[in-house]
Amino acid sequence: MKHPLTLTSKSLAFLLAAFALAHSARAQEMIDPEEAQKIAQKLAAVSTASSDQPFNVDPDAGKPVGIKGGDAGLIIMLDKKLSADSLANAGKTATPVAQLWMHKISLANSGSAVGKDKLRTFTVGDGDKARDVQLFLVGVVKNEQGATEIVIYGKGAEPIVRAPLAKHFAAKKEVAVDVSARKTGDDAAALGLDFFGEYAAELAVVKAAE
Repeated sequence: MKHPLTLTSKSLAFLLAAFALAHSARAQEMIDPEEAQKIAQKLAAVSTASSDQPFNVDPDAGKPVGIKGGDAGLIIMLDKKLSADSLANAGKTATPVAQLWMHKISLANSGSAVGKDKLRTFTVGDGDKARDVQLFLVGVVKNEQGATEIVIYGKGAEPIVRAPLAKHFAAKKEVAVDVSARKTGDDAAALGLDFFGEYAAELAVVKAAE
């Protein structure tokens, strides 16, 4: 089900101007932190609760990170309680990590976009200015083999994407999450997520179908 959300023209302009990711020939570009906060505050105000979601995320709209390039992109907001210890101590039940909002791109499995029936879509704006954005819930678990994984949920109680969360030994960072993207094809990219300068995961994304 789509959930209507009415924004002022100015707020909508901020949102549409900022949502973009490097799936086109243009290089990736980070969204300015002040602009990202304005967008995040609007997104955090959306009523996203659903009976089929595995957990709730309490998004930190004061510290969002966004990336753009072309006419599509994303904003990620970590759960306010997330810490490096949360990732290190993940168990078999998913621990909330973040809200991930996407516009005109989609997460992918084996090179194909996640099916539309698995997407949680919210409509922003009115009339010919309305735009659809997708919300994904990001969690962390230990799988049956004991390895730590990022798990991402759309609709339903089962993950639509799983990706290894690897420990690395770069210097610790002040920021809680870094986002990067590199092209892997004409309409595809690898999205890198770095948490606390200690843990990293990579997700496949593709241009969303029109």
